[in-house]
Amino acid sequence: RPIAEKGIPISDQRNMVWKGTYAVAGSGRALVVATGLNTEIGKIAKEITGLNNVEVPLHKGIKTLARAILILSAVLSVLVLSLGVARGEELGHMFFTVIALAVSVIPEGLPVAVTLILATGVWRMSRKNVLVKNMQAVETMGHTNIIAVDKTGTLTKNEMVAEKLYANGRFYDISGSGYEPKGSVRFEGKEIALADTAEVVLAAKIAAATAGARLTFIADANDWKISGDPTEAAMKVFGEKIGFRAEVLEEESPKVLELAFDYERKIHVVVREFQKKRFLALAGAPEAVLSRSMLLWQDGEEAFFSPEEKRAAEKIFEGLARGGYRVVALAYAEGDEENLESPAHLVFVGFLAIRDALRPEVKETVALVKATGMRVVMITGDHRLTAEAIAREAGIFEKGDRILTGSEIENFSDVELENEIVSASVFARVTPAHKLRIVKAYRARGKVIAMTGDGVNDAPSLVAADLGVTLGKIGTDVAKEASDIVLLDDNFKNIVSAAEEGRNIYQTVRKVIIYLFSTTLGEVLVIVSALALGLPLPLLPTQIIWLNFVTDGFFVVALALEPKEKKLLANRRETESTKLVDWPMAWRSIMMGIVMCAGTLVVFSRYYASEPGKALTMSLTLLAVFQWLNAWNCRSERGSVFGRGMLRNKSLILATALVFMLQFSAVHFPVFQKFLHTSPLSLYDWILVGVVAASVILIDEARKLILRSRKTFLEKAGIKTLARVAYEDAGNPAA
Repeated sequence: RPIAEKGIPISDQRNMVWKGTYAVAGSGRALVVATGLNTEIGKIAKEITGLNNVEVPLHKGIKTLARAILILSAVLSVLVLSLGVARGEELGHMFFTVIALAVSVIPEGLPVAVTLILATGVWRMSRKNVLVKNMQAVETMGHTNIIAVDKTGTLTKNEMVAEKLYANGRFYDISGSGYEPKGSVRFEGKEIALADTAEVVLAAKIAAATAGARLTFIADANDWKISGDPTEAAMKVFGEKIGFRAEVLEEESPKVLELAFDYERKIHVVVREFQKKRFLALAGAPEAVLSRSMLLWQDGEEAFFSPEEKRAAEKIFEGLARGGYRVVALAYAEGDEENLESPAHLVFVGFLAIRDALRPEVKETVALVKATGMRVVMITGDHRLTAEAIAREAGIFEKGDRILTGSEIENFSDVELENEIVSASVFARVTPAHKLRIVKAYRARGKVIAMTGDGVNDAPSLVAADLGVTLGKIGTDVAKEASDIVLLDDNFKNIVSAAEEGRNIYQTVRKVIIYLFSTTLGEVLVIVSALALGLPLPLLPTQIIWLNFVTDGFFVVALALEPKEKKLLANRRETESTKLVDWPMAWRSIMMGIVMCAGTLVVFSRYYASEPGKALTMSLTLLAVFQWLNAWNCRSERGSVFGRGMLRNKSLILATALVFMLQFSAVHFPVFQKFLHTSPLSLYDWILVGVVAASVILIDEARKLILRSRKTFLEKAGIKTLARVAYEDAGNPAA
């Protein structure tokens, strides 16, 4: 029947059947009132579409790099053509030289290399039970500043177990493991007889009456599984331990009315009928239940719930919450109730303390994540005291951190929230709308944020974040669709693996870029310097193309397959910049380009004076060998070429052998000699090429030695980077 009131929450619209609802039994008729994007799930999809404008750092960096290359190519083309014409060179010859040089400047091998690097990273992640839906997402993880995690299922096992009951002024301990409906109740260490504890039976009756989750025994796995809310599953298991079997309860006390739990009311109300009498069971957030309760169940009687007794109950609740428990308050009322939200004569019974134990790997994982330079924040719907206890145990919450609640977030403007989140590490009692605001606030501050979530309502925040991460086992289909990465085994530790893989992708792409830039710069400087110094051109257009496609092509692929460096997570970036090319890279490329240019021009000038026919061959071969050795330089920013990992990259060894054979053929085989205008070289010529080309390694080794010596000096002086200290402490359980 129609509902006259307006603005009723979705959960209260009992005359509606929502899109995505399954009818498992019975029959009925319904009138379609909305389709597609006008349904409630459709509205979420529409919101997701509006948020889907996040550009990952790698894509942004490559776009910036592409624009810079196009501008550089145009400037160089004009410069070289002008110098050549001014020198009296033939216009046709200079035109083809400029075209060849422009082709060389544009790194056509970079897209192939980036795709190969990303695909390799995705393959490695798949072996660790991480499904990557967006290849560029893994690289984004390497730039992440903030990881926002949910508590249940991500940090914890998602196995809610009722461990304590407070009722009638007493604490009871509840034994049992997981969702198995077996266990006992103890008071002061001794197992009790249920017949002597009416408060335990009453609490179990309320818990069983309001729990909507299903409990199923899986014979093949020899384990109990649930469907529904984990908290309500813990309540159902508690009820069954006391003797309230679900099938018997439904038969003897059928459900008459229900008010489902939502984030605003924070209560779940169920009215059941037993022997023609109605029994209203209520469970929910302690603050919501205490504020509605007028009476207190004590020693079998219903008495007035005084303000002093309410304050005492609040202290009990706060103590349980500080212990890391999720606390559910239990209450009841008897008789016909018209107002389910605030039933008259509501009787408060007690608190059920439920714990979801941390995953064993969480503490170590959080410490390692922090060591990478990233910050972990927890976003949960739990009470702030429970959230603080869990966050403190996991290592997320530290002294001086703030806890922001949903009600506080509600009162902040967007600008105020951006300022408030700086010192906050825990967000408690939040709704999905608050999550979205938190994500937007971090992004407004220029932070790269990864968001974890598993529910339908998490979809907008997963899409709004730079990187959406969901759980494969408990995550909904909507959350998985909205995410970039799916943790197939729900293991939070795999986020660290993703961060390490992201750092590796970032570094490997930079290795390829610095190789392409330095070798291209060497070729450009040779041409420009020769024209400026009045020398003949040391390279022909066909020779430039040969260097670009043959030499560069093989080494770009080989560097893309470079094995991961060790302790990547310990090497925190000095800045939060996500630029693919920075000034240290640029200066290193310029230095290598100058070395190649100087060596090539000196050798070319010497041979051109005595053997002009061989001079072009020497400059071509010398530049080729320069590029081979430079590829070995580019394997590491600081590590020596001659280090212990020298032979780890088998692809680079193969590429070096292959290009040597091709260059040897280009010099000594008549077919290539005619095409590339080369002539045979003697053994002395090859030795000279090798000695001069080795200068590119010697110069870069000197640079690396200076960097390593500086680092060693700082460490001996007792100065370590914060990342190194954090990483070493995280890897040492005694630290």
